[in-house]
Amino acid sequence: MGFNQRQLKAVLSFDQQELSDVMQDTGHQELIFSAREWNQLKELCDILKSFSEATDLTQGEKSVTISAVLPSVLSLNNHLEKLKQKVQLLGGVVRCLQISLKTRFRGILVNVKMETAAPDEPQPLPFADPLYIRAAVLDPEYSIMWLKQDVLVNDDVKREVSDMVKELILREVPADQTPETPEGEEELLEEEGVGLYAGYKKRRKRDTMTPEAQLNNYLSLDTDQTCLTFWEANKNSLPALYKIAIRALAVPATSAPVERVFSHGGIILRPHHSRMKGGTLSNLVFLKCNNL
Repeated sequence: MGFNQRQLKAVLSFDQQELSDVMQDTGHQELIFSAREWNQLKELCDILKSFSEATDLTQGEKSVTISAVLPSVLSLNNHLEKLKQKVQLLGGVVRCLQISLKTRFRGILVNVKMETAAPDEPQPLPFADPLYIRAAVLDPEYSIMWLKQDVLVNDDVKREVSDMVKELILREVPADQTPETPEGEEELLEEEGVGLYAGYKKRRKRDTMTPEAQLNNYLSLDTDQTCLTFWEANKNSLPALYKIAIRALAVPATSAPVERVFSHGGIILRPHHSRMKGGTLSNLVFLKCNNL
């Protein structure tokens, strides 16, 4: 999708008349674009721009990708909804793309209550795994913003979805991260004062912020840090969420990065390298994939 959009953009970077003159001079009159066809290309390029961006986000190799799936799907649906009112020549394309998107990612739309699953609908629905919601929320770049901007339902339903999202995350909290004492309970320090105030004992608050309090604190934060940088910096202040985040965010969104690794291996292991040892191939692939 991204490659096709970039090709269209490259064609549209030329002046239409100059391109037509070149086609005329080289004897390819059948390739000359009419004014309508040129405008159709412009509309198509605008339609595919967001799809290209979503493809790049979800197929990255050196960044978290799973968290981009849900925001990308919802944003693309919103993008297509707005385009219905704007396009003049490719309305059918926009409608078909939206139908295809809703069918392919139906599980996500049902989970955020934009669609309702039919009683006789085969289960599980595609992309219905709650991992996509947890990953999106636990990436500070997206957090809960997708719910406010791209979930096209009324405010009451949005509040229901917000509560459901929090429950999904808190359900994953490890047992050892649940505090044994109520939040804010004070405890006595073991060491006592000396001298004039020997009878005084210092008191401090036990650091036992509940997972729910950690989640509310996290959702209220405004940060421009990248996902991995944020969690590395906050693993001690948000320990319960940190353990959930590193599990969820480690999942790749697509198999594209892995497929690229195999492609590199195929390019390196040509027939004239058939006697190459496995260790050598592994090292060469590692160097190629890491740009070393």
